[in-house]
Amino acid sequence: MIAEATKRRAPVYRAASFRSRDSVGALIGFTRKALVETFDRDLAPLGLNTAQALVLMFLVDGSAGTASEVCRQLSHDPGAMTRLVDKLETMGLVRRVRGRDDRRSAPLEITARGRQVHADMTRVQIDMLNRALRGFSSAEARVLEGLLRRVLDNVAGE
Repeated sequence: MIAEATKRRAPVYRAASFRSRDSVGALIGFTRKALVETFDRDLAPLGLNTAQALVLMFLVDGSAGTASEVCRQLSHDPGAMTRLVDKLETMGLVRRVRGRDDRRSAPLEITARGRQVHADMTRVQIDMLNRALRGFSSAEARVLEGLLRRVLDNVAGE
């Protein structure tokens, strides 16, 4: 019942008053860019960047197990993802479970060193997000998370 009422609400934006730069889409995009740049800078002492960190996150949380699955989640170029996983493998953070010719579809495992780097990376991520949410209460942060989930659900459910 609530979902139906929510769907029938008047549109938030109208052409006559729309300012693209101030819209939710633009603000989410600008926020994402700023978060990635900050995370990249904060991860540098660990020898990682955000794209590499995301691969480790997906492997640890079980949301992806191959380079192809990571590609789908991030809308990343398959060739670039193969090179990214190659780099993580060279760094000793992940390993491909051999047995297939296609390096994108080979299952990936995080190594013990990768798990330690993931733990370090998580501390960096928490610090960065706490700085980004400076001045927010925990309750406000949970509301923001919920609102962003709703936007994501609305867009993903189209």
